[in-house]
Amino acid sequence: MGRTIRFMETILRDGQQSQIATRMPIEDMLPVLEDLDSCGLYALEVWGGATFDSCLRYLGEDPWERLRTIRKHVKNTKLQMLFRGQNILGYKHYADDVVAEFCKKSIENGIDVVRVFDALNDIRNVVDNAEAIKECGGLFEGAISYTISPVHTLDSYLEYGQQLKDLGADTIAIKDMAGLLKPYAAKLLVETLKSELKIPVHLHTHDTTGAGVATVLKAAEAGVDIVDLAIESMSSCTSQPSLNAVVTALQGQERDTGLDFEGLDELSRYYEHVRKVYKSNESGMVSPNAQIYKYEIPGGQYSNLLAQVTEMGSKDEFEKI
Repeated sequence: MGRTIRFMETILRDGQQSQIATRMPIEDMLPVLEDLDSCGLYALEVWGGATFDSCLRYLGEDPWERLRTIRKHVKNTKLQMLFRGQNILGYKHYADDVVAEFCKKSIENGIDVVRVFDALNDIRNVVDNAEAIKECGGLFEGAISYTISPVHTLDSYLEYGQQLKDLGADTIAIKDMAGLLKPYAAKLLVETLKSELKIPVHLHTHDTTGAGVATVLKAAEAGVDIVDLAIESMSSCTSQPSLNAVVTALQGQERDTGLDFEGLDELSRYYEHVRKVYKSNESGMVSPNAQIYKYEIPGGQYSNLLAQVTEMGSKDEFEKI
């Protein structure tokens, strides 16, 4: 993908899922879609994950109409979604033909890149997705779910990455959903995947522990091709690291992004106002929390878990839960 590092902005999906429990409606996205489109980003993450569920359960929106609306306003930037493998966007396995049809309809309605992950890195739960995405002309991004355990080793990640490449992955994503990937581990993992697999590597992490920007910069040193980041006012803590901060940190360096900092700052001011509207759905995390290395809670789960236990009248027991 060249010398310049590219970015996928996550504010319309994982950024808001992690900060405000996916409660942002389409009307708060519309005013700045063209501005996001003109930033020079690789992609916008706009769909998948908990967005489908939240549109139906909480917002009274048609998630398919949301996708079509975003596509009408975003002409130059790829649209990406997160797909839960055989679980599609739900929490159980679905039949193969349902998986294939959902992939097909997602691409027909505007998605360019489909990131597919399986929580257990079980390639059997990715095969049908990969075949359907390739058949429909979409870009298949195979995701390696990153965590820390005795069986999650560098060799195991490389082996799974090779399996994803064999399925026809156009890019490989390191999906660090809980922010557990430390800076030097990121450098080693990116270097290894790039040298062995020879296809673009895309990093997804969260800033829950406060180490996110450092992790991104070490990955940049290692040659990572694409990184997920969020506009500043919706970044950090349970969300992705700050796009504004990383763009500034790389100015004048070998991997200078060339992105317009002032334009990003205007977007940040807009979303600062939007975020205040949905403050009641926030995770309550006011600073980074290195305890996440112990509890291993995904960023997108943290805010939703708090919203759920609050709804059940158990907010005071959140830490215990």
